[in-house]
Amino acid sequence: MKIRNYHKVEKRDAFIREKSSGVGVRVAISVEDGATQLAMRVIEIEIGGFTSLHTEEHEQAIFVTKGSGIITDGTKECRLTNDDVLFVPSQQQHQIKNTGDTKLILVSTIPILQQE
Repeated sequence: MKIRNYHKVEKRDAFIREKSSGVGVRVAISVEDGATQLAMRVIEIEIGGFTSLHTEEHEQAIFVTKGSGIITDGTKECRLTNDDVLFVPSQQQHQIKNTGDTKLILVSTIPILQQE
């Protein structure tokens, strides 16, 4: 078992794809921690920030821990607020935008990928 405060994990901008702004990620759990099936990322989106509109090859479970915003698939938007949970199927196009007045913090759980 491993326990640590996620603030002690380095925040990276490397996760960010083109056309993202104000987004940082902390890989809280990965293969480096002994995980073999899943990884956990804490995604921090600054006020007015957004991820790129993208798809992933895997399913993704997201928990909104702080803030508010929207998630869009490019055609429709759904509001997000703290304590919401989301399921994003594989190959589902999506983008998350912080439309609130505080940092938007999300916990994302995904399968372990080769590059992690």
